[in-house]
Amino acid sequence: MVCSAAALFGSRGLSATSFSDVLADSGAPRGSIYHHFPGGKKQLAQDAISWTSEQVRTHLRACPADTAPGVLAWFIDLWRQSVQVSGGSAGCPVAGVALDTAAADDLIGVARAAFSEWAALLASQLQTAGVPARRAGPIATTALAAMEGALILCRAERGSEPLETTAQELMRLLPSQALSAGQRPRLSNRAAAMPPVGRGATRSRTDGPPSTRRGALACTACRSRTGAARARSQPTSGI
Repeated sequence: MVCSAAALFGSRGLSATSFSDVLADSGAPRGSIYHHFPGGKKQLAQDAISWTSEQVRTHLRACPADTAPGVLAWFIDLWRQSVQVSGGSAGCPVAGVALDTAAADDLIGVARAAFSEWAALLASQLQTAGVPARRAGPIATTALAAMEGALILCRAERGSEPLETTAQELMRLLPSQALSAGQRPRLSNRAAAMPPVGRGATRSRTDGPPSTRRGALACTACRSRTGAARARSQPTSGI
């Protein structure tokens, strides 16, 4: 349910997503709402933000690159996956909630914390890869803001060209000594071999079948269960 909620919040926003929509998308029984989310829709939104945030952090921590261009390319690729898999229709679940929430609402604080964690982790990785500390933070914040904006443009154009253009310009922000021969860094074999989001995934019995056209930001979680969660999961029969 959390995975389905995250995908729907990203593509529709918080207000336009009902519990009925989440149940229909996830295949979960109606009784699971009251069992898992006694705090109602607000609790579901908080869980969706936290879950999405952890998937982004997990993706960043798995970065195999040791150069600044490679680190930035790895970050960009997560957003690229969302655009490619969804045909440009996916949005960021955290942004979807933030844009649809009053400034005084507690959910804004949850969204703000998620964005801050992503930017801080990316800045730390850029600094480790050789970007000066005074530049790493601003570049990380700019990269995050640029990717969020690129998702909106990709949605309007139903294609990835805005993201690719944005990615090229982001690379120009890196210090010249961090660039190698002015070439765009290639994705690692690991990144290139990632299966389309939603295929080969596993789900828990309460999650039901994930939607087939959603972004990596929402559904990385659906294919990266750990420990006990994997033990309780079952195949999705080709989804």
